[in-house]
Amino acid sequence: DKNPKSPMLPIISHADVKRMLLAARSYAEGAVALCLYGADLVDRVKSDIDRSDNELVLELLIPIIKSWPSEWGLEANKLAIQVHGGYGYTRDYIVEQLYRDARVNMIYEGTNGVQSLDLLGRKVPMKNGAALAAL
Repeated sequence: DKNPKSPMLPIISHADVKRMLLAARSYAEGAVALCLYGADLVDRVKSDIDRSDNELVLELLIPIIKSWPSEWGLEANKLAIQVHGGYGYTRDYIVEQLYRDARVNMIYEGTNGVQSLDLLGRKVPMKNGAALAAL
């Protein structure tokens, strides 16, 4: 409604804000699911449940588990800052600190470029593509 006398709408009622929040949520939930899947594979390997296939899949996914959450977690933080508008990147809101914390994750896990080289250079071709087949 473009009538200036209309009551103000809450920020969540704006379509673009909903889009940003849903995108951030999907990135976060996807990262958690990916990490939990990796943890489940570790448990299965240690428990000797289909050890060879699970070990191959885990080896294949480790570079993805290291890089995907760090890359898309940072994107989720960018969206959270944007939702706050001009106030998003101030110390008044925690998203500013979370952004800095998320940015350093890429450094802790090794650069994502190195992880991609590991994935495509070593993990995909290992054992003639058996890991991809097991996935």
